[in-house]
This record gives sequence, structure tokens and C-alpha cells, in this order.
Amino acid sequence: MIGVSLPYSWLLRGEGVPHLDRNKTLTELKRSGVTSIEIRTVLREATSEDVLTIANRLWNFGFQITVHSRMYSAETAIRDIFAPLEGVLRGLRQEKLVLVLHPIVADNTAILKSLSAYATENGYPVTIALENNRLMPDDTEGNSLEYVLKTVKEVNAENVGLCFDLGHYMYYLGKHKPGEGLILPPTEFIDRIVHTHIHALNGLKTHYPLGNYYLPLEELLSAIAWRYFGVYNLELDFPRLEGVVDPHDALISSVRVLGDALPPCARLYDEIRTGFESKFIRATDVLRGTENEGTTLALANSTFYLFNTGGYLWAMDPAFRFANKLSRAPSRCAELLSGVKLMIITHGHVDHFEEETVRNLAQCDMMWVIPDFIYDEALSWGIKPERILVAHENQPICIDKLTILPFKGRHFRPITHKGVDEYGYYITAYGAPSMAFPADVRDYALDGLPELPKADVCFAHVFLGDGNSYAEDYTTLADEFARFMCHFSDKHFILTHLYENGRRFVDMWREEHADVIAEHLKRLNPDARITTPKIGEHIKL
Repeated sequence: MIGVSLPYSWLLRGEGVPHLDRNKTLTELKRSGVTSIEIRTVLREATSEDVLTIANRLWNFGFQITVHSRMYSAETAIRDIFAPLEGVLRGLRQEKLVLVLHPIVADNTAILKSLSAYATENGYPVTIALENNRLMPDDTEGNSLEYVLKTVKEVNAENVGLCFDLGHYMYYLGKHKPGEGLILPPTEFIDRIVHTHIHALNGLKTHYPLGNYYLPLEELLSAIAWRYFGVYNLELDFPRLEGVVDPHDALISSVRVLGDALPPCARLYDEIRTGFESKFIRATDVLRGTENEGTTLALANSTFYLFNTGGYLWAMDPAFRFANKLSRAPSRCAELLSGVKLMIITHGHVDHFEEETVRNLAQCDMMWVIPDFIYDEALSWGIKPERILVAHENQPICIDKLTILPFKGRHFRPITHKGVDEYGYYITAYGAPSMAFPADVRDYALDGLPELPKADVCFAHVFLGDGNSYAEDYTTLADEFARFMCHFSDKHFILTHLYENGRRFVDMWREEHADVIAEHLKRLNPDARITTPKIGEHIKL
């Protein structure tokens, strides 16, 4: 999601930025892919009515808003921040509002705790983002990034995080660590980023346009993108650009540069933000079909399966990962899956057995097949013992239409032995195709595999080695993967485990990997059907 910081007076009255027409600029930004505007800066003198006027103008254009505020003292901070936003918060036309703050010369930990508590007590859906600056709060040189991280860690509140100002951080490196190259922020900083400010440097002068001025943009964005779900927010300072560059050209060209630099993870998250809810609802429609025979599948997430087998509704491995940060759909899981009679779990990794989703579904009237090695965890997450069918290796489970045979999975690496316990499943039902679920496989050796009849369908989770998502690395494992899956079927292969959100690009399996695997499977079984379903798509097995 691309955002742009724009001056308060310009947004309110069209003042302060010569030669930049407000309506034309907002229209062009919208057409350029900008979806968020940061109001910069809402001072304590601003009236609630004026701020609401700006917000409504931006909402009517179709933008989300964020707000850059300023606090002046510990004693006045709550009023400084929240009084001008009273109208916006009462009439909020988006799910939440990010408020960006600079630290001041005061006990910032205590201030943020009070702001956090005030927002919570008043039911304001606000996230406070403390920004790393060019200088320390007292205007001395220093590591502001380290300072704001320490402060936010001490606050330790869900509605308080960090605003990563990329330009200010590069100022610090250029000023204090010249010649050392790019030093990425620590992981514990990246994990707490809830907003960004992005601008380039002219020497050690900040807030310049992207493109012709210095900023290692792609490297910095790639470092944060896989764990960041907020706005990539451009922040230019128009007064300092006067006489240097045209403000319109600087703004639009910077938006273009930023858009081109967004990593694949950021683009995936935008797709989830805008399209996941409708896809998930479409997937759950498979549960409302009136099947008399056979099985219809719908993919609800990368390895979250929904099935309708002759009218019997069941599912496997409920997990959304970070989609629950980007979409409202996961919060509706219990409602939309209320008809499911059985949920099967393969293993305890978060992308297959996710606490938030399990707790949500535990209230539903469904049975659960839980591997014996995660039984205690299932109980602790709210699943009642009388609703659990404990899976043991090679001991069939018969329930309604299904016969379920658990077998030992292959989730441990052959050399490092890193991995977790896991069950695969061989599932049959009268009048329906047999199905094999080897689950997540990390060891493709053919010896010691369970002796099972060839299934009509094999669900193959794409994985071609750790860190091997580039062609020169993964192609050598594609044949091993294909031969392993052919042990379970020679008729139909469902390739999933693609575009799993919350993974770095080098760890994310994509359609090009599935295509390589499909070639190897076809070489071994020319008549086999190979399907790579998309989320929401219904597949008749």
C-alpha cells in the first residue's frame, strides 16, 4: 500500500505548496496507485472540525488516512494528540488509524503508556507509531533508531509500534558510520514497524525525492517487507525543494519509483488486503453445495482445505498466517465454517495449526482429528476433549463417510534432522475418490514409505529445499519431489503451498515452481491430471 505525506494547510486550504493544485494532485495520486494520505502535521491548535474536513475530503477521494501528530509535553500529550482528532475518531471511515509521533525531551515511555491507555479506554482503534528521527529528542546527534526501539519495548503495548523513517536512518549511517556500507535495522526493530516514512538524501539533507537522490530503497524495503503490513509512505519536504525541483514532478516521479521498488511480499499483501475476503467467502461456498457423490475441494489458504464429500463437510489445517492482519475474513471463520463437521490437523506448525484460528473454531459444533503429539496443545487452545479424535500412527479413524488412516510424515530434514512430528493421511469415502495427504515433506527418500493403495488424488505441498526458490537451486530437487509424490498416486496431483504470506521471497514457493514440478510429474505419468488451485476456486475431484 503506497501512501504520501501531504501538508496540513495544503490539504485544508490548498496553501503552502506553490504550483501544486490540490484536486488535480489528489486525483493523479489516486490514479498512480496511492491509497493512503498522511496528514502532516496535525498540531494541537488544529480544530476537530478542520481535521475532519480534511479526512472527509480524502475519504471521498477513496484514500485511507494516517496522521502525523505532535506532542509538546508529558502533561499535555493526551490533549495534544486526541483533541484535534475527536471528530475523526468519532466518524472514522476506516478500520483503524495510525498516529505518527516524534519522541520529545521527556519520559517517552510514560507518555506512550498514557496515550495507549487513553486510546484503549475510549475504544479508539488507534495504533501509535514512534518515529526514529535524524537527531535525538534533545537535537543532539545519536542513534534515534536504538532509542525509539528501547522506548517501544518498555511500553510493551499492542497499540504502540514503530515508524521506520528510512531517510533518517540513512542519515545516521552516513553521519556516524561512513564507509561501513548498509547496516540493516535489527530484527526486533523490524518486527515492531507499523508505519514508514520514505525519502532520499541530498548529501546529509533529508526529505528529497526518490530516484535522483540517495536511498538504498530496494535493499531496505526487502529487509522489512515480509513482516510489514502497513503503508509505504513517501514523505517529501516541499519547502526545501523550492527552486530545486518542481513539486509535482518530484511527487509523481517518487511515487513511481516507490511503486517499482516494492518487493513481491508487499504486492502479495496488497492482493490479500483487497481480494482475500471475497476469495475466502467463495471458498466457503463449497460447503453450501448439495453434493450427492464425489468430492469437491476449495482452497481457503495456501494449505487450508475445505471439502464437500457427498454432502459431508470437512476441512484440514486451518491457518491464515498474516492474512488476519490484512483482511476481516479470518475473524468470520467460525461463522463461515459453521457447517463443517470435521477438522483434520497434520502437525503443529503455525501455517497448519494456528492458535487464533483454532480458538475461533473451537466454539463450533465440529469434531477434530488431532495428532497424539499435539493433543495437549489442542486442549489448551479451547478444543473440548469430547470433540477430539486422537490420531495415532497406522490406526484408522472412521467417522461418518470417511475412513482416515494416519501415517508418519516426512517433516524432518535428512541431514540436519530439523523439523517437527507430523502425520500424513490416506482418506477414503464410499462413492468418492481416495485421497493421499503426505503433508509437508522435507525428505524425499523413497525407502520406508507407507505401503498404501495408489490414491486417486495426491495433495503435494510444493517445497524444493530451504532457501532454494531460485531456478539454479531448486530444479535438482524437482525430480525427487515428483517421484516421491508418485508413490501416492499416478492419476491426479494437487499442487499447493504457494504464495504463503509471512515468508521472505527466497522462501516463498510460487507458480513457476509448481510448473517445474508439473513437468516432472507429467514425464513420469503422461496421463496424470495436475491442478494448481487458486484460493476460492472449486475443484471437482
